[in-house]
Amino acid sequence: MQRFKLIFHIIYVVIALVIMYFSVDILLNTEQYLSKIKLSSYIKFPKYVMALFLFISILMAIEFVMQQLRIRSIKNGIEDLEAEVVELKAKLYDKGQEENDLPAEDEALQSEEDEDDED
Repeated sequence: MQRFKLIFHIIYVVIALVIMYFSVDILLNTEQYLSKIKLSSYIKFPKYVMALFLFISILMAIEFVMQQLRIRSIKNGIEDLEAEVVELKAKLYDKGQEENDLPAEDEALQSEEDEDDED
């Protein structure tokens, strides 16, 4: 998951830098661009930027969904592990109670035997 996020973040930064560079370049050199390319191509440029923006938005949505799925699976795993820990603690507690009960029973048997021996 970390590699997935790293790849997407690198893509976001690169695309953002490219868009910013070309946007600033076009704004500063509008007249030169208009003299070199047709006006119809220059007018289509915002459509390309919008398509790129939509592509990035889709990538971000995919990343968000993947992160939410990963978070949900991790939470489910944590809940399962917590249930297992509670179960193991219960077994350990029961085992400890059994060990504590055995010496008490042995003492009761010994005291009964002592009383029988005294009679």
